[in-house]
Amino acid sequence: MSHPRPAAPLGAVLLGLVLTGAVCAQARTALAFEEVPRFEPPRRPHRAAYACALGGVALMAASFPLADAADRRYGEYLREGDPRLIESRWDRSVWADRKASAALLGGEALLAAGVYLRFVHGARESRIALAVGPGRCAVACSF
Repeated sequence: MSHPRPAAPLGAVLLGLVLTGAVCAQARTALAFEEVPRFEPPRRPHRAAYACALGGVALMAASFPLADAADRRYGEYLREGDPRLIESRWDRSVWADRKASAALLGGEALLAAGVYLRFVHGARESRIALAVGPGRCAVACSF
């Protein structure tokens, strides 16, 4: 007596389930996830940021010749032999040194302000949001 083998019908049923699952997977995925539109921030000109950065770089570049001039004036002060001129040469070298320092520090401040205005100040929109509703995530984070 021969017993029917259940392997052939079972294989056909499993193959049908796999093929049905593969065909319907895309449709199920489309229904399961909501399409989120991509956020495009508004384009704004950054003229003030670039002007600050350019002015800062120019001031920092100008500080080097000013520092050389201060060094030359200090050398003149050291070589001076007349007691009446020593004080004025000292004052001139200190003034030149202060101008060079002010140009360098001002340039650094302007460059930092330019970087702040360009990259930090404009980022006002929140990248983390709380979304309450049916079929939605509790917290959404985007980069």
